[in-house]
Amino acid sequence: MATWAECGGTNPDDAPQDDSQHYEEQFAKLQDLLSQVPAPHGSKIQPVLYPLFVYIHLHLVRSGRKSMADAFYGRFHSLFLHDAGQRATVEQLPCAHTTRDIRAIPQLCTFLDSRYVVRLQEDSYDYLLRCLQSGSCAALCRILSAYIHMDLQPAARADLELGASGGSPDLELPSRSIPLAHDAVDLKNLCDIIRHVQDGPPSLTALCVYSIHDTARLPIAAEVSPTRRLLAAGFNSSCIRLWSLCAPMLKAEPHNMAVSHMHLKSDFLENLENTGNSHVSDSRVLRAHCGPVYRTRFLPNSSGLLSCSEDTSIRFWDLETFTNTVLYQGHGYPVWDLDISSYSPFFASASHDRTARLWAFDRTYPLRIYAGHLSDVDCIRFHPNSSCLATGSTDKTVRLWSTQQGDSVRLLMGHRGAVRSLAFSSDGKYLASGGEDHQLKIWDLASGTLFEELQGHTDSITSLDFSPDGDLLASASMDGSVCIWNLQKLSGHGTAPAEVSYEVPRQYTGHLSTVLGLQFVSCNLLLVTGVPQETQEHHVGSGERQGL
Repeated sequence: MATWAECGGTNPDDAPQDDSQHYEEQFAKLQDLLSQVPAPHGSKIQPVLYPLFVYIHLHLVRSGRKSMADAFYGRFHSLFLHDAGQRATVEQLPCAHTTRDIRAIPQLCTFLDSRYVVRLQEDSYDYLLRCLQSGSCAALCRILSAYIHMDLQPAARADLELGASGGSPDLELPSRSIPLAHDAVDLKNLCDIIRHVQDGPPSLTALCVYSIHDTARLPIAAEVSPTRRLLAAGFNSSCIRLWSLCAPMLKAEPHNMAVSHMHLKSDFLENLENTGNSHVSDSRVLRAHCGPVYRTRFLPNSSGLLSCSEDTSIRFWDLETFTNTVLYQGHGYPVWDLDISSYSPFFASASHDRTARLWAFDRTYPLRIYAGHLSDVDCIRFHPNSSCLATGSTDKTVRLWSTQQGDSVRLLMGHRGAVRSLAFSSDGKYLASGGEDHQLKIWDLASGTLFEELQGHTDSITSLDFSPDGDLLASASMDGSVCIWNLQKLSGHGTAPAEVSYEVPRQYTGHLSTVLGLQFVSCNLLLVTGVPQETQEHHVGSGERQGL
C-alpha cells in the first residue's frame, strides 16, 4: 500500500463532531481487530493507522483537548517510530499546543492542508470496513471520511499477491512482448476465443460444508454470518447456538446498565454446556423462545441476529452481549421464515396464519400485512432492490408483493406441492422457487411467466441461492443432495439455443442426511450446513413442521 499527500486542504467546518472521549478506545479496538485479519490483507491495511493517528492527534489539539491528545500520543506513538519518515512527523506532534503551533510546523501543516491518500486494494478495503463495523468505530469513520482519501485499486491476482512484501503495489513484472492482432484473420480468431469463453460453462464452485453434531437436540435451520465468522443454528429444543468459525472466541461484553442479576434455571444450564469460562467460549447458547426455532438471520454487518419460532414471536439478539434485546409480536401462529432487506431498515416474516408481515427494527409491531395466500406462507425473500418481496405458500403458489403498498403484483402458479424455498437472481430479473413437488422453477418477473423448469432432486427442495454473478444456482433437498445448475443463459452471456436442456454440472451427495441451508459467498464459494447421518438417526421424526 502506497500513501502520499494530495493537494486540496480540508475545511475546518467539515471536521468530524467531537468524539474526543472515544478516540483512544476505538483506535485500540481497531488495532486489535486488524491484527486478526488474515494475511496478506492485514499487512496491507496496517499502514492506514499512521494517518489516522496523526489526524486524531491534530483534531484533539485543535479542539482544545491537549491533555487527551497527550494521553493518546503516549499510548500509541511507539507504533510509528520504526519508519524514519513516519517518526519525523510523529515526533513533531508533542510540540503543537494550538492550531497556530500546527501551522508553524511544515510536516503538520501539510497534513492540515491536504487529504492523506491511501492506496488500497478493494478486497483489503472490505476487510477494513468489516473491522470498523464490528468494532463500532463511528468516531474513527468520521475522521477517515473527513481527512483521508481511499484510492481503491482492483484486487491483485493471487500469484502477484504471493510475491508482494509489506503490501507494496510496486510489483515489477517481467517484460514480455504481447503479440497484437494486426489483420482481420487475427481479430476474427480473437473474437471467436472470447465468444467461446463467454459461452462456455462457468468455473466450478468450491464447497465448504459445516456438519452440526448434536445428539441431544436436532437443528432445524442454520446460517453463516456475512463475515463468515459465526454460524447460528436454531434447534427444536427452543434454543439457538452460535459457533465461532475463526480463532477469536465468543466473549460477552458487560452490560452498560447495572441491574440486579436473578439466577434463573437457564443460567445453570448454560454454565453446564459452556465448559470453562462462561464468558469466553467457542460457542454460545441463546435462550428466550419457548418453541422450536425455525429460522435465524444475521444482520448484513453481523452485529445482530433475528430468529423466529413456533411461539409466534420474532426476537432480536445483540451479538456483543449475546442477549435478547427486542421482542417482535404480531403473528398469531408459528412464524416459519424471515428475511432482512439489504438496503433498508426492514425485515419480513412468513407465518402459519397465512400472512406475511413487514417490520422495522425500531418498531415492535408490523408495518404492513400481506394477505392473499390460502394456506401457510412458508418462505419469504426481498427483491435485491427491496421494492418488492416474494412469498411461497402451501397453497402451491408464489406471490410478488409491493413492499410499500402491500398489494399483490404477481401470482405465479405451476407448482404441484407446497413452495418451501425462494431465491432472486442478483440482477433481480428472475425468481427461483422449489418445494415439495421436487421441481425447481425459474420465473421471468418482467412477464410473470415460467422461464425454465429444472428436475434433478428426489425429495422436497428446502434451500436455494444464486451465485453473485447469476451464472449458477444452488439447490438443496431433503434427499441430502446439493445440485449446482448452470444458468448462464439467464445472465445473457450464453448463446445456446432455447431448446437445449439444462444439465446439473455437479451434484454433491456427501455424508449429510439433511441440508439445513446453503449460501453463496465471494470467490464462487458455496457454504453448506447440514446434519450428518449419525445425528439424524437419533431423531427420526424430530423437528418436522407440524400442522396446527
